[in-house]
Amino acid sequence: MSELLSQFELDEAVERLYRLGEDAERAGRLREAAVHFRVAADQRLGDAAVRLAHVLFALGETAEASQWCLAAVADGFPEAAELIRENSGERQRFLEHAARIMVGAPTFDWLPSGMPSVLVSPEVIAARTQALRALDRRYGGIACHTSVLEHLAAVEPMIVVGDAPTWTAVAEVHELAGWTAFDSGQPGVALPHFAKALTLARQAENESLIASVLTRAGRMFLHHNAPDDALKAFQLGVVAAHNAWADRCALDDPEQAIASLTTKVGTYGEGRARTLALTALARNHLALGDVAVATEFAGEAVASAQNLRSARADDQLRRLGQEARSAGASVLAEQVSARCARSG
Repeated sequence: MSELLSQFELDEAVERLYRLGEDAERAGRLREAAVHFRVAADQRLGDAAVRLAHVLFALGETAEASQWCLAAVADGFPEAAELIRENSGERQRFLEHAARIMVGAPTFDWLPSGMPSVLVSPEVIAARTQALRALDRRYGGIACHTSVLEHLAAVEPMIVVGDAPTWTAVAEVHELAGWTAFDSGQPGVALPHFAKALTLARQAENESLIASVLTRAGRMFLHHNAPDDALKAFQLGVVAAHNAWADRCALDDPEQAIASLTTKVGTYGEGRARTLALTALARNHLALGDVAVATEFAGEAVASAQNLRSARADDQLRRLGQEARSAGASVLAEQVSARCARSG
């Protein structure tokens, strides 16, 4: 009788730990959840091995997660095998998404579940994000990750009714959510945030933010011993950073800008990056008074933009057209105006 009682008490204790694991997972305390689920999985309680594997994958503990998946399959939970397949390609899917972002392909495949209950300005969103970023720098991601997620839940619905500044502001919250998740030891949680940050940054045509997100993702990949994936993220980030530089070029040093752009433009295939580089070359040659060469590059930029739908590229061409008119370069100005008229 005492043996039965002891077994009953053990079973009850294990089930209690399983429930504590569920509560911890819902609250985002994944390491705590893993401790509870590990005890329940050791006792082969229900789907505890599957739940443990899911949490371990989120924590980046891939080897142990895979072992528990195999144990779960042996215990009659075939869905655990799919969990292995899903997580093995997670970084690859992120990099494929990032590559599509860089060529301007449509990527907006998600929306918040509801409309905003209160309208929040981009400036207010950014101020709160900056305060949380300061907390992260001083105390670490674990200290503020939950607060970042609360901030995100409050402002993410704004992307439904917002514009480019709003998309940028919310993208920065997703970037911070990903970074603090990584610093909290949850790389699997970080990647979806980084992916959404990239999507929103592209929607806002914010190359600087794209470069920042890819750099952070690359640093996370390095930390988790994935140097090849880190290199890919960094390479894409360099392209975005160069695009951002080309956008912000103030024509203060046209000769230096031309030297840099001439080196880079040949590395780009057809698409937005090439169009922006060609436009920047035209603007800088125009600034030096070399109208003939500027007109040649403008023609290449317009041809490159023929099948391109990019507000940022159109804005840069319009600036070139305005500068050409101011410089009295009528042929160049008309060439660009024709493109702008077609793009609306």
